[in-house]
Amino acid sequence: MPIAFDTTGFQQQDQHTWINQGNGDRISLSRHDGAPDLPAGLDDLPRLRHELAVQHGEVGCLIEAQVVQLGGHPALLQIVKLPMAGPGQTFSCTVIMQGAGSYAVLSLVAEERGTTGMREGVLAAEVGYERWVLPHPYAPQLQSRLPFHAGDDPRFDGRFPQHPLSRVRAWVHRLVRSAQVDPAFVTPAAPDPAAFFSGGPLMTAICGVPVAGYVALQIGERTTYWKTLGNDLQRRLARGTLGRSPLSDGRFREMVMVDEQSGNALMMDRFMTDGASLGVQLNLQQVSREEAYAAVTREALEEAYRWVGRMIEVASGRNEYLTLEPIVHQGERVEPFAMMATQHHEGEDIVLVSCAPAPSENTPFKGGPGMNAVISPAAFRGIGVLAMQAMLEWGPHPLDMAITFTRYGGTVESEGTAESLADDARTLFTGSPAVAVPGVAIGGHVALQQGERRTYWRLPDNQLADELGFGRLARHHSPGHRFRDVVLLDEQSGDLLVPDRYGDDSATRGRKITLVRVSAEEALAAATQEACHEAFQRVGRAVYSAARRGELIFVELLENELRQDPYVFLGVQDLFDDDPVAVASASPAPSANTQFDGKPTLEAPASAELVVGLGLLALQAINDWGVHPLHVVPTYHRPTR
Repeated sequence: MPIAFDTTGFQQQDQHTWINQGNGDRISLSRHDGAPDLPAGLDDLPRLRHELAVQHGEVGCLIEAQVVQLGGHPALLQIVKLPMAGPGQTFSCTVIMQGAGSYAVLSLVAEERGTTGMREGVLAAEVGYERWVLPHPYAPQLQSRLPFHAGDDPRFDGRFPQHPLSRVRAWVHRLVRSAQVDPAFVTPAAPDPAAFFSGGPLMTAICGVPVAGYVALQIGERTTYWKTLGNDLQRRLARGTLGRSPLSDGRFREMVMVDEQSGNALMMDRFMTDGASLGVQLNLQQVSREEAYAAVTREALEEAYRWVGRMIEVASGRNEYLTLEPIVHQGERVEPFAMMATQHHEGEDIVLVSCAPAPSENTPFKGGPGMNAVISPAAFRGIGVLAMQAMLEWGPHPLDMAITFTRYGGTVESEGTAESLADDARTLFTGSPAVAVPGVAIGGHVALQQGERRTYWRLPDNQLADELGFGRLARHHSPGHRFRDVVLLDEQSGDLLVPDRYGDDSATRGRKITLVRVSAEEALAAATQEACHEAFQRVGRAVYSAARRGELIFVELLENELRQDPYVFLGVQDLFDDDPVAVASASPAPSANTQFDGKPTLEAPASAELVVGLGLLALQAINDWGVHPLHVVPTYHRPTR
């Protein structure tokens, strides 16, 4: 079986079916080839919930849809109610899990028997008939065949344990705790890049800078030219998610795998996704150098190098800088080149370009080697165009240039563990420090989570509060490309290390502060409305910082290592394109008493003010759910594509 689970109370009827003889509940398990026909992916839960609510609304009503973990693997859980042919309703729970090349469907169906409608009748009188029928939380405008009503709330399950909806939810709780997944079901065979193609051999090709729909690919010592047949390549280049080829220590270029006979190419994923795929296919058409060169107009050049300028900030978010240089130079950096980076200089954040050789007096450089400007979207675009002007003077054709990514010195990621403490950091402690996950710092206090234990501490200053959520601290990861900041705490003394994320090696170093342990009552009382407002504005600023690194933020409960309700997803989509969008998506949907107005997702053009305001939207959702703001943590999520 792909999924093994607790069958207490059920008798097996055949290989795929179990029945509870006492109440008639029926479990079924099936396996199917391919992928389930879902309207959206599990990583887009708001859209998935909306579409599922509409689908099930045609025949009944979707009560809830969640992403749960079975044996450490994500699965879609749906609870639905349907009308029976006679009096009463049927309640079903369906769990769908994607495996390697197939998927499993595990379901429980429970029907009302005997006297029906008891739960609904009692609760409707208590709640009030005028407040009984509610807007659907996933699709507020939906008119489903059966109503979404207050009586389906799980807080009433304990009062009606024999009701079929209560039985369904009780079974789900047992399932999540007991389920085991067959490793053979979820472990894919090693993917073969050649399976994507037919024809000639696959060749590693280094990507140049796309201009006017054309791109140079360096295959060994040959420079080849291709029409891109769309903008898929440019939308992925320089974002940090494509496979890379090293030139020398700390210097990399992005690459694709190409079949020169067919023009089919594979944009290789830099980070593993589901283990069953290697990347995204791309269609190219090989052309002559003359055709490619002829397409490069001045207007197309400026558009391409404004894009290059925007990629400076993308690289900066990954602790890297860019070098524009001839694609045929495949070793250490040699002239000509234009290095583009961000720096903090004399109290200001600037973007700069440094060229060798220095451009002439006939350029905006006026014979100097470089130029800089205070950071702004226009400045990034302008620096890219300046690099283009230097390149035009050097002589290589614009299509024959490539971007090289270089890590700043001291960018080895720290392990962030007590065992990895550097000798000088270990001397900061008299006792034995251990890893802890800090929540949002509010009002000079913070909650620290260590396994299932939570403690509360008073901070000596704002140092930790200003670091949390900005990608500067050592971090630990969990499945699904999820990461959290960590600190090292000696509980006896209150000594805490704020560990640097990067260093010259993987040893853990940082700055020591000393905390004072306090009661939960003191910490919670310090989280005044004003203090929470300030703290969650910081969270909003952290969202922008995460977007620069190509990451999103989930604000969720400290104790939830895997993503599950409740949470608020915050992000900026297409940050470095012309029309970025700020998104806040909450699960479950906050009530009409919040800015969400009962909807799960809000979107708007991503102005600086609005991005900071995302944190305050998260605060509204947290308060609406009855969760204390000290008990949540920003979790980084790195999409692989």
